Amino acid sequence: MSIEIVDAVSDTFSSALALAKALGSAVLEPTWWPADLGQVEYVLDRWPDDNHDDEYRIGSIRHDGRSTYVICHRAVPGAGRAAGEWYAPAELATVRGLIGRVGIPPRLQAVVYRDGSVIHLMGYETEDEIIRTVGSLRKISAD
Repeated sequence: MSIEIVDAVSDTFSSALALAKALGSAVLEPTWWPADLGQVEYVLDRWPDDNHDDEYRIGSIRHDGRSTYVICHRAVPGAGRAAGEWYAPAELATVRGLIGRVGIPPRLQAVVYRDGSVIHLMGYETEDEIIRTVGSLRKISAD
């Protein structure tokens, strides 16, 4: 078995609108962020091969040094989720949202599905922060 490492080309933009124009389609941007978040950045990752779809990240670093991002890419039918303990809070039912503790050490993460995209929320402290962020997602069109 061999492992191939492919690096994405990343570009940073000044706003969700600039990110949407570079991507060529709408992006989902939270209008609510935790109070201790630094300057928000808008990053587009483009992959040089056909095995990956472009994805974007919107987020920043919290005062404790933890990265807090909304990461979005096209939904792939049949793709599974990471190992860990996941649960589906009622507040996220309309977006098929799941919250779980994954990684070592386990950290709170969420996955939601909206507008044909998979949105990963990472770096949040509480379930309430995740639910509030998901509820604040707004579509920014490239037009």
